[in-house]
Amino acid sequence: MPNLLTLTAWLALLTTPIFAQAPPACDGNIAVIRVSEIKPGGTINGFMAAVAAHKAWYRANGITDNEIYATRILVPDEKTKAPTYSDKQIMTFHINPPGPSRTTKRGDAAWNAYVKMYQDNSEIKSEVMTCMPKAPK
Repeated sequence: MPNLLTLTAWLALLTTPIFAQAPPACDGNIAVIRVSEIKPGGTINGFMAAVAAHKAWYRANGITDNEIYATRILVPDEKTKAPTYSDKQIMTFHINPPGPSRTTKRGDAAWNAYVKMYQDNSEIKSEVMTCMPKAPK
């Protein structure tokens, strides 16, 4: 059973505005990058379902200028040292995360459902915000 601190941290991250104030100028896209670890009893597929539900929540609420990508982290195989996909670590990129003025329905049933999916499957291990440069043309 997840501890109260973990649940509180998840809810705080998902319900608190990304920025307390406007971010500095960014010649690219603001992105929130998280490394999450799959919990015992959780699955990669369950985490990916949470990502899909997270994206769907934004689209259902008219927000179409953000993206959420999830990727499994490469780690060396213990025996061969060859890179392989981790069964436990996932990195997500939330590009152009909308602020609270655009997400007035935070905390509705669909929001709470995808948050629970994340909570059931994973724990955030680190989170950073960055200005992701534009891709060269």
